[in-house]
Amino acid sequence: MPNSVEARFEKVARTARRVQDAVERVRARAVVDQVRIEVAADGRITALALPDAVMAQSVSTAHERARIRALERAAALRRELSDDAAVADAVRRLLGAASEASNICVPQNISDAGCADAPNPYALPCAIRRRYGMD
Repeated sequence: MPNSVEARFEKVARTARRVQDAVERVRARAVVDQVRIEVAADGRITALALPDAVMAQSVSTAHERARIRALERAAALRRELSDDAAVADAVRRLLGAASEASNICVPQNISDAGCADAPNPYALPCAIRRRYGMD
């Protein structure tokens, strides 16, 4: 069964998890004058050093507040699209056409309730990971 759809999906799922884990470990550092900063792949500050420790904490807190506000605004903009019935219908049709073309069963509703990493935009849905023994 190494060439089955299920085997190919399992391989893709393992690759997706490996890539996601690697992305989560990405860090970049920069030093300018006496300012040292480290950020994660999504732009979060993970380390910050300034000559003044209080100022470093203020910069870090302000950055996090601004980052959260930007994420909330972007999510609100995306909801306009995802809440549109025409878009939802188009996605269902696209997934249906893809499943017919590849003979893959496409789940109609996958719930991430109770999933520890449900907000992770890169991870496979919990139900899929559980189905293939990845959780």
